[in-house]
Amino acid sequence: MSDASTSRRRPSRELLEQLREGKAQLRAQRRNLSLAEKVGAVIELQRACLPLLARQRPLRSWERVWDLEP
Repeated sequence: MSDASTSRRRPSRELLEQLREGKAQLRAQRRNLSLAEKVGAVIELQRACLPLLARQRPLRSWERVWDLEP
């Protein structure tokens, strides 16, 4: 392999600034969610992640989706 094919260009300052601004906006939106919406987001992530974990290995006794209705 040549150096040209393995080296990566560094992201521009403008791109990095856009990413930082987007992250700050997302953080602000999440901060403004109600507690029920925040719990709902956690449960949604659990439902997405646990099946992926279960394919890799047996789930531990404490690894389960919370039995809550936000």
